[in-house]
Amino acid sequence: MIDALAATVIAVALLAAGWTALLAFRARLPRRGTLGALALVELLVLVQAVVAVVLLVRGGRPDGVAAFLGYHATAVLTLPAGAAWAVADRSRWSAVVLTVAGLTVAVLTVRMQQIWATA
Repeated sequence: MIDALAATVIAVALLAAGWTALLAFRARLPRRGTLGALALVELLVLVQAVVAVVLLVRGGRPDGVAAFLGYHATAVLTLPAGAAWAVADRSRWSAVVLTVAGLTVAVLTVRMQQIWATA
């Protein structure tokens, strides 16, 4: 994995999670800008997934390939699922769901870095 890309994913995901946590604390609903920030995180996650697949095809093999791919699949699906929930549930809890989704992506990315370090 490219460390700079992973660090960017982690940083942007944590910033988005912090923002949505603040919204939840203030009992505010997420707006389009919030979903736009999460879309940026999702774009970065998709780029990271493509890069990871290319690196795997080129011969990079971490010890836990199945876990690595599972973490990638989960990271790719987490934010769209959280965003769908947030759009459907227009309550304070929608911001909490987005916070959890952002934190989940950050943690999954850290874990993927740890697994890739065994390659």
